[in-house]
Amino acid sequence: MSARFTLDLLHPGHVADTWQDWFIGPQGGRRLVLAAGVCAGVILLVVIVLVLPPTFRLSTDQGAIPRLRADLATRDGNLNLLRQDLQALGVEAKRQVRWADVLSAFRHQTPPTIKLQKVEVAVAPAPPAPPPGQTQAQGILASGGELKIEAVTPLRPGPPPLLEIATFMGGLLKDPAIAKRYRLKSWELKQPGGGGGAGSGEGAQLQILITLAEKPR
Repeated sequence: MSARFTLDLLHPGHVADTWQDWFIGPQGGRRLVLAAGVCAGVILLVVIVLVLPPTFRLSTDQGAIPRLRADLATRDGNLNLLRQDLQALGVEAKRQVRWADVLSAFRHQTPPTIKLQKVEVAVAPAPPAPPPGQTQAQGILASGGELKIEAVTPLRPGPPPLLEIATFMGGLLKDPAIAKRYRLKSWELKQPGGGGGAGSGEGAQLQILITLAEKPR
């Protein structure tokens, strides 16, 4: 029989170990323990450096999800409120523009002998129940409103100044700002003092009541 061995020429008198003898030789157990400890240290270092930080971040993110959902719900509510405010501002802006056109029409169509006392919008009462296939808002829009005008003109001897009043109403109804939204519903003349002679003295005025109904949209 012959055994393989290796001579260490750099260190005369010492028989060099092969890589198998390094683990199974007399010092093999200690070396295995040392190698296992080094491997365990490397694995622990990899876990600490590469595994634990993402795990901690994931746990933190999962814990923040309820707070983020609550914050999202709050922001969604604020967004809805802001959207409602913007819609209300849009409606108010349209109303102001419409009223500016209406007042401009009154300023141009009112003759000097007629003095406006009051111009108001009366909203018609809401219908008791909308018909099938129609929403409540559509029913209200369909019912429309009324534009009530109160004016006075000096009372002069003789018949009432019907020509001036007719010219005033005709000019209003032909103005684009009025004609596209309203139509004549009724008009009335009221004598001062209920039509008796006591109120027909100097300075008495004839009251003119005009009601315009809003056209269906």
